[in-house]
Amino acid sequence: MLEWGGRALRVLVEAGEQDIGHALAVADGIGAVLGRAGARRPILLHGVDVTIWRIVTRAAKRCWSTRVGLEDGSGLTDGTVAASNVALVTAAIEVFNRRARSPLKPHRPRGCPLQAS
Repeated sequence: MLEWGGRALRVLVEAGEQDIGHALAVADGIGAVLGRAGARRPILLHGVDVTIWRIVTRAAKRCWSTRVGLEDGSGLTDGTVAASNVALVTAAIEVFNRRARSPLKPHRPRGCPLQAS
């Protein structure tokens, strides 16, 4: 088991790979290792450029946190260019909200609301 000593707030999993299949596999692999190790800290999943929205969707599916900003990429979910960080964050919130409304979603455990990180 990983010993955190109470000092770590969350675990950042940054999928820098630009092939989405590889990025998701890396993120899922790290999540699996953390789970097997008994890590009990929130996971913040972060992607860049072409992987941003699939990574945000994966974070919503896994009930992990995420972050987006213009430093990560400027494309919105519809392919247009974001005018600001506000536009990116608004789009990410909508991804989480769609996931929360999805009839196909797995049970979301208590304590899994959208939280700012």
